[in-house]
Amino acid sequence: MNELNNVINDELIDLLIKYRNITGYLFPIGKVKSINNEELIKRIKICISEKKRYDLKLFKLNNIQIMTDDVFEKIIPLIKQNMEEVNYDYINKSKEIINIINLRKCGKKFSFSEHLSALIFTLLNNNRWGDTNIKENKSKIYSIFHDFDKNYLKLVDPNELINELKKLHCSNPAIKKQLYALSYNINILEKIEEEHNSLDEFILKNDPNDIAICFSEGKYKLKQVGKAITFDYLKMVGIDCCKYSIQIGRLFGKNRLAIVSNEIATFEQILSIIKKLSKINKISEIEIELILQQFCLSKSANICGEFPQCEKCRLKSICNYNK
Repeated sequence: MNELNNVINDELIDLLIKYRNITGYLFPIGKVKSINNEELIKRIKICISEKKRYDLKLFKLNNIQIMTDDVFEKIIPLIKQNMEEVNYDYINKSKEIINIINLRKCGKKFSFSEHLSALIFTLLNNNRWGDTNIKENKSKIYSIFHDFDKNYLKLVDPNELINELKKLHCSNPAIKKQLYALSYNINILEKIEEEHNSLDEFILKNDPNDIAICFSEGKYKLKQVGKAITFDYLKMVGIDCCKYSIQIGRLFGKNRLAIVSNEIATFEQILSIIKKLSKINKISEIEIELILQQFCLSKSANICGEFPQCEKCRLKSICNYNK
């Protein structure tokens, strides 16, 4: 077994060198941490043969879409119909994000304070899907944070902010760590501004997955900000992107809709499937993700969550659960 691993590692090293020589770039190892060496080698070889930098669009992932096209095309329409039948207003719940995405598409540029407010609201909302308390107190939160003035927030005692948020019931278990890291994070965001003309320009010219890696473990690492939070923050400044979700991964897996042959779809599989659903239904990827999330989450429509409500579900005829 060790000999086999050594052979694979030697081959991998040779391919990485060849990739660098042909494309002029280092291979982005951080993007492919979840896949095995065999799949990685195959992808590098494709990049080399195509003489192109690594991009998910180059690959048709294995085991995607076992179901037929005509069934695949029914998924989103059936889910929409299903949520209407249980009187769940998925459109209203998605409206804020969709409006922000559309503003970006219409040419809006986001200021530093808008980026900062997006990041802070994302942190406050972490693990609170379906909770409307922060949304209902948005104007008061703007007041607490002095309209997200970076100079004020670098100097204010974090405890003052925490106490005010607690009065509104808008805190969370990680609030102390989040706000004690605020001054440090603002300094990092200012550094990005200095090195890339503006924070907005940096966000626009980089792939969302690269930014998520950069903020969670890379050059501009932010405290209390992981990949999932980065993706949610990017949506709040108009970037059309998706993140990994255990709920969606389970929905696509072999024990539910069986769009993939594994039990829970990987991040790359989810991205590939959402892209296809977006194209078929002629709506943005983020709208597809929001519809799927709300279909699954217990604080939303709660139809296909951890304990599915199959008696209410329009997809049960094409689903493997309980079969």
